[in-house]
Amino acid sequence: MNRLCIAALGGVLFACGACADKNSTGIEIINESALDRTGEMVGIDARTLPGEAWIVRDAQGRETASQLTADSMLIFRADVPAGASVTYTVEASDTAAVYPDIVTGRVYPERADDLAWENELQGFRAYGPATQRKGERAFGYDIFFKHRSERPVLENLYGPETDPATWRKADSLRAIDPALAEKFIESISYHIDHGLGMDCYAVGPTLGAGVAAPLANDTLNFPWCYENVEIIDRGPLRFTARLDFAPRAIGTDSAVTEHRIISLDAGSRLNRCMVWYDGLTAPQTVIATGFPRRDDFPAITATDYIAYSDPTQGPDNGRALLGAVRPEGFDGNTETAGHILATSTISPADTLDYYWGFAWNREEINTPEEWASYLQNFAETRRNPLKIKIQN
Repeated sequence: MNRLCIAALGGVLFACGACADKNSTGIEIINESALDRTGEMVGIDARTLPGEAWIVRDAQGRETASQLTADSMLIFRADVPAGASVTYTVEASDTAAVYPDIVTGRVYPERADDLAWENELQGFRAYGPATQRKGERAFGYDIFFKHRSERPVLENLYGPETDPATWRKADSLRAIDPALAEKFIESISYHIDHGLGMDCYAVGPTLGAGVAAPLANDTLNFPWCYENVEIIDRGPLRFTARLDFAPRAIGTDSAVTEHRIISLDAGSRLNRCMVWYDGLTAPQTVIATGFPRRDDFPAITATDYIAYSDPTQGPDNGRALLGAVRPEGFDGNTETAGHILATSTISPADTLDYYWGFAWNREEINTPEEWASYLQNFAETRRNPLKIKIQN
C-alpha cells in the first residue's frame, strides 16, 4: 500500500465488499475498545461500492457528510459507543453530494507562499519558498488559535493582512498620526484575537509545533521551508498535502531530500504526518520531533506521546498545549538543543509516521493533564482502530 493510501486511512481498519442490494450497502462499524468513539473518521474503498456517487446515512437514517478522497476512499464520521457496533448505510446516488467545508486549506502566494489549513478546532501553516528566499529562519509548523467553528476562518484572518489596500491606508494614516496608524493595524492583525482566532505562537529557527528533524550529537538538522507542495485532498472532511524539500547535507550525506504527507481530519486536534528521506546512507538515523522550550513549565512525557504547555506571545493570550503522538511508541525522549523532544530511529527505507497538533487552553481542553489524557486516548484509538464489516 502506498504512502498516500496509508495517510488517507487515518488509522481506520477498513474492509471491502458488496451488498446484495445494488443501490445500497450496509456498513457495520465495530468498536472493540473501552473508549467511546465519537465523530471518528472511517473509510471504505469506494471502488467496491455500487455507483459513482454516494450518500451516507447513520443508524437513524440521517444523512451525514462524506468525502471521496484522492485515493478512492469514501470517508465519513461515525459515533460508536465502547464495546458496541452501529450500522451506517451507503446509498448510490445520481449526483455527488456537496457539503460545507469543515476542513480546508490552500497555498497563500500573497503571504510568502504559506501553506495553511484548518478544521473546526484550529489552524496550521508551513512556510514556503518565498519565506526562504527572504532568508527568514522559520523552520517549524505554525499554529492558529481558533474559536470552535465549522466555518473556515483562515481566509478572514489572512484577508486584511494580505490586501495591499490595507497597507496603503496604514501608510496614509502613519503620515498623519503614527498612533492612529498603529491602532488601525492592530484592528486587522491576525496576531490579535478579534473574535475568530489568532496567531500568537512564535516559530523562528525551531521545530515549532512539531516538525521532525534528524538529531545527531545533540544537534538538530532543521529543515528549511518547503520547496514544492501538492494539495491532495481539500475537504470537506479531510485535508491532505505533500511537501517536498530541497536537498541538504545531513551528516556525511551531501544531498538528503525530505518528503512529508500531512493529513488533518474534521474533529481531530492532531495532524497525521508521514516523513521519509531520499539520500540517507547511514544504517540508522535518529529523528526527533517536539517543541522549543519557552519557560520552566514541566513537559509531560510517556512512551507514546509528549506534551508541553507553551506560554505564547502577548500579554494574555492563554497557552498552547502542544503534543506529538506515535501510537507504536517513541524510542525515547530528551531535552536538548533548546527543545523538548521524542526520538525515533529509522533506516534509509523507513517512513516515520506520527501525529502532531495542539489545543488552546481557552477552549474545551484547559489543563496539561486534560491534554495528556486526550493524547493518551488518541494513541489508544489508533492502536485499536474501528473495524468495518460490509453487510452482504
